[in-house]
Amino acid sequence: MKEQSLAVVGLGNRAGKYLSCLGGGAAPMCLVEPDPFRLRRAAALYGVPTERCFGSADDFFASGIKVDGVIVAGPDRMHFPVALEAVRHGFGVLVEKPAVTSWEEYTTLMEESHRHNAPVGVCLVMRYHPYFLRIRELVEGGAVGKVLEINHTEHIGPDRMGHTFVRGGWSRKAVSGPIFLSKCCHDVDFILSLCGWSPAVEVRSEGSIDKFKADQAPADSAARCIDCPVEGCPYSAVNLYQVRKEWIAGFDVPDGGSLDEVIGKVLTDSPFGRCVYRCDNDVFDTQSVESTLENGIRIRINLEGTSTQEGREMIIRGTESELRAKGGIISCGAISEDYSQLENAPLHAGADRLLVEDFLECLRSGRPMKASLESAAQAHRICFLAR
Repeated sequence: MKEQSLAVVGLGNRAGKYLSCLGGGAAPMCLVEPDPFRLRRAAALYGVPTERCFGSADDFFASGIKVDGVIVAGPDRMHFPVALEAVRHGFGVLVEKPAVTSWEEYTTLMEESHRHNAPVGVCLVMRYHPYFLRIRELVEGGAVGKVLEINHTEHIGPDRMGHTFVRGGWSRKAVSGPIFLSKCCHDVDFILSLCGWSPAVEVRSEGSIDKFKADQAPADSAARCIDCPVEGCPYSAVNLYQVRKEWIAGFDVPDGGSLDEVIGKVLTDSPFGRCVYRCDNDVFDTQSVESTLENGIRIRINLEGTSTQEGREMIIRGTESELRAKGGIISCGAISEDYSQLENAPLHAGADRLLVEDFLECLRSGRPMKASLESAAQAHRICFLAR
């Protein structure tokens, strides 16, 4: 069996996860990353020679090197131009979610994918996760009867909210896009799978910044966490990075340096050391999106970034019963199943691996991915309408 050759564009955390899932049937041929340190590190790790390492996607495409597939894992705003150029070269594409940042980009990418016979898949890991697959299996098996209504809440949690959507790269719409698109496109996708993929006929959205703004800052708090006298703050960067050593995968340690030195510099000099109430964020921290589908099912999705909870909870109401899923526990009538041990399992409980394997099989056989660009269109459309 021929080994699949890949180019990887963007060498952050998600790309590393996907690369760790490659088996003997695929290997990175080219690496693309503007950060020289990350590029050198990845090249050494995966044995990619210098002549196949590039500082920009433009340089990679101009090189004339042919690959079977391209993994696009950079910032959201670069997904469309890189994926579009890749399909125009005839390369298959696996693009991190959200696939693109507008409906116009989405339809253009689909059209070009068909024109050049280059398949595109989207990294929607909930389609491959055993917990969510079980919920879908129960619903499709008639456990609730005919689905009438779905209520879904995603609690982002203080660590992820502060790191990613207040201090980090997804905190401003102009840089990344709206938070509902960035965070909930795969939730909407999963919910539509429970509803027979019926398209939306109406979408209503309300969102606001309720918490992460200057007038909500605790009295006596400081501009940076390292200088702050307030104790017990759930958004303390000092506690998150220096004490607990969490959410630090993106903090690169240079040759001859130490992680503690890097964290110290992060706290004093970088955006990640800022007080969450004094940042330049403009994405919502609370949003509610309601939609009526063509088949009459009503869905409501709440994005909650202000609570100290983390995780998803779902209520599926049907003509026969009601299914509840929260914290890895699924209950429906006499059914009670515990998947909570999967919550912190590596690689999204194996879903990342199944996703990558699906992409590689798509490249080998030409069959569409389970998470194809076409199949994810209606979920993305709802997210675009919910801005």
